[in-house]
Amino acid sequence: MPSPTPPSTSTNGGTNGHSRFQNGYIPMVPSTVVDRQEDDFDLGRWITILQRRAGVFLGVAVLSFAGLMYRHLSQPPVYSGSANLLVEPVNSANPPLSLGVPTYIFNGSRGTGLDYISQIRVLRGPAVLEPIVENIQQRYPEITYNRLLAGLSIIQDGESKVLQIGYKASDPEMAAFVLTQVVEGFIDYSVDSRQGDLRRGLTFLDDQLQEKWQEVTSIEDNLSEFQKRYDLVDVGATSASVTERMNQMLAQQENLRVQLASQQSLYDNLYYQVGFDPDTAIRIANLNESPNYQTLLGQLRQLEQTIATESARFQIDTPIIEALEDQRQKLLPLLAAEAQRLVGSPIDADTLGYQGTVSLNLMQQLVDTANQIQVLRTQDQALNQGVQQLQAEIQRLADLSRAYQQISRELTVAESSLDQLLTNRQNMRLQMAQQVSPWELISPLNESSIVQSSNLSRNLLFSAVVSLFLASAAAFLRDHMDNALHSVAELAEVTQLPNLAIVPNARGLDKQPLLMTPHLSTTMADLLTHHEDSDNLYASFSFAEAFYSLDTNLRLLNPDNPIQVVALTSPTPGEGKSTMAAHLAIAAANMGRRVLLVDGDLRKPTQHLIFGLPNHQGLSDMLTQASESLVEPLHVISGNPNLHLLTAGSRPPSPGRLLSSRKMQQFTEQFRRRYDLIIFDTPPLTLMVDAKLTAANVDGLLLVVRLKKTQRTDVQKVLADLSNTAQAPLLGVIVNGVPQRRHRSGYEHYYKTYAHKQVTPDLTSRT
Repeated sequence: MPSPTPPSTSTNGGTNGHSRFQNGYIPMVPSTVVDRQEDDFDLGRWITILQRRAGVFLGVAVLSFAGLMYRHLSQPPVYSGSANLLVEPVNSANPPLSLGVPTYIFNGSRGTGLDYISQIRVLRGPAVLEPIVENIQQRYPEITYNRLLAGLSIIQDGESKVLQIGYKASDPEMAAFVLTQVVEGFIDYSVDSRQGDLRRGLTFLDDQLQEKWQEVTSIEDNLSEFQKRYDLVDVGATSASVTERMNQMLAQQENLRVQLASQQSLYDNLYYQVGFDPDTAIRIANLNESPNYQTLLGQLRQLEQTIATESARFQIDTPIIEALEDQRQKLLPLLAAEAQRLVGSPIDADTLGYQGTVSLNLMQQLVDTANQIQVLRTQDQALNQGVQQLQAEIQRLADLSRAYQQISRELTVAESSLDQLLTNRQNMRLQMAQQVSPWELISPLNESSIVQSSNLSRNLLFSAVVSLFLASAAAFLRDHMDNALHSVAELAEVTQLPNLAIVPNARGLDKQPLLMTPHLSTTMADLLTHHEDSDNLYASFSFAEAFYSLDTNLRLLNPDNPIQVVALTSPTPGEGKSTMAAHLAIAAANMGRRVLLVDGDLRKPTQHLIFGLPNHQGLSDMLTQASESLVEPLHVISGNPNLHLLTAGSRPPSPGRLLSSRKMQQFTEQFRRRYDLIIFDTPPLTLMVDAKLTAANVDGLLLVVRLKKTQRTDVQKVLADLSNTAQAPLLGVIVNGVPQRRHRSGYEHYYKTYAHKQVTPDLTSRT
């Protein structure tokens, strides 16, 4: 394997390619892809689309214009007439009705203004037009409702109260007659409509009155039934009367309890003075009124006095004293027996003592007081029962009052509504008695007011405008349906990346794989002699110049740390990436750089076919075989010692594993020390991951996009994928297939001048 001396400008030291951009310019893949702003008006973009879709635009414009003009020219002349009809709201001279009358019964009017939109719809309806059609058919039987409606126009004149009635027909007499019948029919409709509205309103009020009368009668029956059921005339008055009675009874009860407290105090004092309860006092009083008992009691008192007198003279145990005591003891049973006979219970005569007149009076007062207390207590119990009954009655009346008030409120509301309906009916009858002015025709209507409405110049202008609009819509629709990228500006808007090279569309690539000869000694005169045709001459030089510019742009991306290893890829197959890689290698080699072109597409290799070289051994063999058994796989391009080619070699079963191997990285680092520029031709991104695996060993990626072929969605998908997975920056875009411009100005003149003068500048002298 040859090892030429590396140029002094290509030392990398075997470091990873990513470290080369730490201090310099790093083109990055945009994190978000900017879509086209469809809502922004861009005149230049519109013109570009129309130019691109000129065929569609012209075709649709011509066809639509021809069709519209044929339609206008084939139609007979049209005559039209119009009349102005003054319409007033039905209730404009009358105040709005009060509650109970709906506003919709007045011909669509609300308040004091007419709903013109609804009125026009009513006038165009069959209920109004069919009677008019019957009158018209007596003279023109071919006119039907639909035909009349097709030629009839009814519009409001601005904000005024005027309706413009218009009609179009192919016969001026027919137009005048029909318009006259329509206007007269509308005036008749206004009279009938107004009277009909009032009649319908009166009918509505009568129906409402009948229902309201029934409602009032029903509520009154409910109220009468309620009063009979509970024997009440006025719940409020009854409740007030019961409440007054209860208050009186409470006052009586309060006075009674004051008297009871007073009598109880008197009773306690008397009881304390007498020392007897009332029952005992009554029995004592009864004994005092008995003659026998008083006789015996007198004898007892006399005997006791004798005993007291004799006891002062004699001892207690003397016979006289003992005899007196015996008499006393015999008298006591007689006294007790008499008391028991009179009172009904035995009484100890010793406990009674002798009652005087004062004692008897006190006992009489005690008995009277006890009786008074009993009477007062009985009255208090009776009053308490009466209060409880009245309280229950008040509660019952409160419950009945709520039901009574509800019925009363319903009756009041019903009677109020009934009064309002009666008032409204009276107002309605007054309105019917008034004179109502119908709609009025305020413009003359005769045959002279019918004019021809056909206008050739206006039809031409209308057809042209509509045709241009349809053609523009068709062109934009066709362009919108086409997802391909068509311009460099559109591509830049989608990718937000620099366009490092704009490669023109070269027709010569269909016949030969290379438009740039790889021979380093080729002169400009040699190239000019092979392309005597001016178009081919310009295409060849503009095509070649694009790759010289690409090589220069790669050098200028980061002058401090030059880009040494790049990989060319594309979103989809057929974008021309292999052709771009081959011509970039030739341009860089012609510029004096040591270039290695590596065919990294191990699945479908192409570079050996482009340069016409065998593909026996190549990159896959270097990665799979030992260095000792490997024949030199590098091809030196004939006529250009600066350009070497490493073909793909044998097709391996797993290309991805080889491209991501450690040996691939080692070979790349070895090549960095030997070459100024290493170019990898990799597979498309949307199909395989080979390009992303190769990116781990390069300094940057170049995306090849072919105009009119590459789809916008494919580019956006690739950019989004690279922003998340690529291990090398996306340096920029190579735009392939750019259309040739007819204006080549000084560029074409420059090369033609050199061609005629046979000037032969050396391509190797380019800097």
